[in-house]
Amino acid sequence: MDKNNRSRHEKRSLRWVAAEAETLCCTGARSVVEITREVRILRGKDKGKHTKERVVYVCSLAPEKARGAEMLERIRRYWGIEGGLHQRLDVSCAEDASRVRNRNALLVLGIVRRAALGVYMSWRRGRPNQRQSTVRDFHDAMSRFNNRLAFATTTKG
Repeated sequence: MDKNNRSRHEKRSLRWVAAEAETLCCTGARSVVEITREVRILRGKDKGKHTKERVVYVCSLAPEKARGAEMLERIRRYWGIEGGLHQRLDVSCAEDASRVRNRNALLVLGIVRRAALGVYMSWRRGRPNQRQSTVRDFHDAMSRFNNRLAFATTTKG
């Protein structure tokens, strides 16, 4: 599957083979998926740079030739979530650095962080340059306006 994505040309290929759960020491495993991704930078300071990586996944689905493109898309969507929400929680909200160990406190902090990211995403949609509107910019804006902006964003009809 070839695709141009943000000044990069990506070529992804898939190899999907059947496997036994006992062989992989993984209950429920029915196949192994190998994705090869080649990326060529089209613009910018790294123009012409070429990288190639292989990633192997253990899968609970049986391999089907007709579903290869669907599997590539599933894996891409998974990493979209990982790169979006989880990256924001880990890096911008410092979730991994948190030393809270009480289960109830972890649950409450997780809910508050996700709610704050929801407000951030709403705030970001109204910004002229969304790619340069980071969570840090959002925190700075909220501090400047004494958090009134966050309240106004969440109470819009």
